[in-house]
Amino acid sequence: MKKLIPVLAVLCVVAFAGACRHTEEPYNRSDYKKEYERLFRRNVFAQCENMGTFYATYCLARLDQKPANNDPRYKVTFLRGPLKGKTVWTTKVITKTIPVDAGPLPKGMVVLRNYDNPRQAYDADHIDRWHLGVVHDTRNIDKGNIELEFPRDANDFMAARESIYLHNIRYVVKPEVKDIRVWL
Repeated sequence: MKKLIPVLAVLCVVAFAGACRHTEEPYNRSDYKKEYERLFRRNVFAQCENMGTFYATYCLARLDQKPANNDPRYKVTFLRGPLKGKTVWTTKVITKTIPVDAGPLPKGMVVLRNYDNPRQAYDADHIDRWHLGVVHDTRNIDKGNIELEFPRDANDFMAARESIYLHNIRYVVKPEVKDIRVWL
């Protein structure tokens, strides 16, 4: 009988724990931030307005065909923005970007910034208009924003400046983009 008491005690504890277990929705593996990043990894940014200029608007597009040896153009189909659903051939494509963390952002670095500022940082409905900007000031990076300049051409030394939240900015990895202004 003494051997049976510990076994019964263990069974009671297991049964009680099973009865008290809180039942909610099943485990959800999708993380909104990961889905947001996955969307950018699978697709590219292509120019859709003001093409060929530094202040062009970029939109998310699906890469349909990479450049061939004799043709440097990409074939893309726009997923969002003013050209949504249209397929075009273009050379102005940003193929790889990564999110900006609180890491180094040297002055003069060219980044891609989201034109919209959604309430939720990873709101997939507001990722359709992007512009190139140049890092100007990072003093408030610990508060979650930096100041960017938006030059319009090579002679625009007093470019418009805006304070932008870090979650609206992405590093441009491929191809490398440089500031268009010529400093003497």
